[in-house]
Amino acid sequence: MPRNLWIGLPGRLREISQAATAFERGAELGVTQFTSLGGQVTTLAPQRSARRTKFTFDRLSEDDAAHLDRLARRIDGPGPVSVIDPVTRNLLDPLQAEGRSPGAPASLYWYVSGGTGKFHPNTRANEAPGTYWWAPGSAASELGWHRRPGAGFPVAPGMELRFTLPTAWRAGRCTARLHWRDAAGALLSSATADGQTVTATAPAGAAFVTPAGVGGEAGWYPLGGAVLTIGDPHVPSSPVSLLSADQAAGRGPTTQWETQGVTLSTDAEGYVVASLPANTSGWINLVHPGQPGHPVPGPGFVGLVFPAALRARASSCSYTYFNAAGTFVGFSTAWEVSQVAPTGTQVAVGVSFHAAPTAFSARLGPTKLLHIDSTVPQLAGEGCPAMAVTGYTDSPARPLPYRNISIDLTEVTGASN
Repeated sequence: MPRNLWIGLPGRLREISQAATAFERGAELGVTQFTSLGGQVTTLAPQRSARRTKFTFDRLSEDDAAHLDRLARRIDGPGPVSVIDPVTRNLLDPLQAEGRSPGAPASLYWYVSGGTGKFHPNTRANEAPGTYWWAPGSAASELGWHRRPGAGFPVAPGMELRFTLPTAWRAGRCTARLHWRDAAGALLSSATADGQTVTATAPAGAAFVTPAGVGGEAGWYPLGGAVLTIGDPHVPSSPVSLLSADQAAGRGPTTQWETQGVTLSTDAEGYVVASLPANTSGWINLVHPGQPGHPVPGPGFVGLVFPAALRARASSCSYTYFNAAGTFVGFSTAWEVSQVAPTGTQVAVGVSFHAAPTAFSARLGPTKLLHIDSTVPQLAGEGCPAMAVTGYTDSPARPLPYRNISIDLTEVTGASN
């Protein structure tokens, strides 16, 4: 979504009210070329290329011109300069948005911001090189998204930010968060939303935001597909429910569930209640009439979100996949989201309960069995890297005090104020 240029030192980000009359955005490729005596051409290029941008303004206002002049002459500090250019939508780095960090540790893009967890390179043949998964140490462990250098992604008070968690997470019990920080990097406040997306307005004093998320279960979580936008109408893809309305609410005939050790009954309000005696183990399967499992719309991920009372007593969750002919094609046991097995078109879901000294009873709803298609393209990351002013021209305009200004910016990977 096109917008005006935002530029400034941390905590002093300013919108340049006039659209640039010329805007160039490229990369410092750094490619060298050698030609052998036999005519064979060899090229060498760095793994990553620094972004370069150039803005030209015609008849810029006096206040905006003064702001750019101070940045160029480093009057308020050497930098780095925070820049949000007019066409960037997803502020995450391109590789970061894809869950990748080829040739570099995952800590370049992500960090454990609460609890414990580890990063693991994905070794599956169908994944892009350098793809990472995150394994939280507990259901409450939080993962944060880095922007380097700096304490977070640049913002100004009043901006509306939207952060959506990676594609796979959206089929589970995820929680999305935005942590607001001042120019020194100190935490001001946080915005939290249950589910895949959090939308919030940057508060007074906010200079940075660090997006974060909680998977909701211990396990393995792929990192591709996250989206961070400013005032953008883009709505990321959401999971679809595979359960009927009654089964999701925990109402209707008890034949929608198969049990062992667990007794089902219906209470006075029409809800199905599961009861488990003391010192007894058992299981519950979610049934789809006439088929071995619930139809799966396509490839991607499936996740079960169980009522909190039942989840607290449950010991494991299983996903069994079948093809269109009803033949078994895959199985996984995990509470986090499960990747649909190749050729899988149906999924049967079961929950096991451990024996405990006390009996328990709870309603079966509300329950969610969610599927999200991982092949749907997500909004590509474009990044908002820290930059240095590498070229600047300021000339008078007619009538004064308007000015014609050209400013060149180059991405930097490390700098200090």
